[in-house]
Amino acid sequence: MSALRAARALVGLSQEDLAGLAGVSRQVVVRIEKAESNVMADSIEKVRTALENSGVVFLDGTERRGPAVAMSRPGRPVAAE
Repeated sequence: MSALRAARALVGLSQEDLAGLAGVSRQVVVRIEKAESNVMADSIEKVRTALENSGVVFLDGTERRGPAVAMSRPGRPVAAE
């Protein structure tokens, strides 16, 4: 999943760093990035939460563009699209 790699890049985390923050193995992060179907939903949620706690905002795809990631601005609420 390219959005996960982009999110990691935004906050400067390696796969191992992200795995540590999320409380999962590095192999789980690798499998999520490869979009493998055999990853538990709980593990995906842990990884997403770790990234969101680091300031990443996940944006849903629209008709005009695919899903994306951005950094939140401290002290500002995230606006819904």
